[in-house]
Amino acid sequence: MEFFADSFYRTMLGIALGAIVGSFLNVCATRIPKGSSIVIPRSACPACKKPIGWADNIPIISWILLRGVARCCKFSIPIRYIFVEIFTSLFFGLLFFRLDNLNDWSFLVCGVIFVSFLVVVIAIDFETMTIPDRFSVGGAFIGLVLSFSFPSLHGYPVDPIFLERMSAFFTAVVGLLFSSSILYWIGAVAERLMGKEALGQGDVKLLGFVGAFCGWQGGLFVIFGGALIGTLLLTPILICKKFSSSENIKSNQDKVSWGTEVPFGPFLGIAALSYFLGLQDLVEGWFEEIISNFMTIFSVL
Repeated sequence: MEFFADSFYRTMLGIALGAIVGSFLNVCATRIPKGSSIVIPRSACPACKKPIGWADNIPIISWILLRGVARCCKFSIPIRYIFVEIFTSLFFGLLFFRLDNLNDWSFLVCGVIFVSFLVVVIAIDFETMTIPDRFSVGGAFIGLVLSFSFPSLHGYPVDPIFLERMSAFFTAVVGLLFSSSILYWIGAVAERLMGKEALGQGDVKLLGFVGAFCGWQGGLFVIFGGALIGTLLLTPILICKKFSSSENIKSNQDKVSWGTEVPFGPFLGIAALSYFLGLQDLVEGWFEEIISNFMTIFSVL
């Protein structure tokens, strides 16, 4: 326990475990959309199918040493692999760093599951524009179970009584229904105005998963935070694309352009990770202040 009491060593352990988990999440992101097993066969080169040796399968380090090229056939390894491993290691490091109360392991358990699911969702949705139900619907179900098992996920005591467990479960249910319903109606209104589908049902289900873990405040933040992140990241790209030469446009037809469908899941995932790993207390404080001001106004009226 003395090892975990030191925040530096605890964080380093989280970073190391995160890199290992990130390597497995890459396997999930690659195989699940294809309907393949994530257990067997062992990792192999996507191009020549030659099994990858242990020395070439070390998270982060192997990709750097190989310079992103497979040793067997010089196949260019997608940069997504090292991104997933690096960010997962950083997220896990932050989770372990925030483990201030060594008696409350529920935060770590819930955090590992939440972060892992979101990292896979971001990777899959970015590449295939689909979000498998096993992560959205399945994740929402797990969120409900964890809310009852670990009520501290929603701010209740570490050693709860049954009533507090039910309250945390109710908070998760409200978060699930509220978050998914809000995004559904936003998508429905946008579809009516634009005359075409604006949001996929996978995004709606994903918000249910986020709401089960983060409550209605987290769900609402993720909706608008995801939209803001998407706007900030995509606008410069779209502007450059708009004013690029016609020759460049023809040579880059596969890139993002005005009117092109863009996956919303990655931006929702980034906002959800930001909320869970650092912004939760700040956002909840904002909502409490807003609700308090409204109550004051109504009491005066």
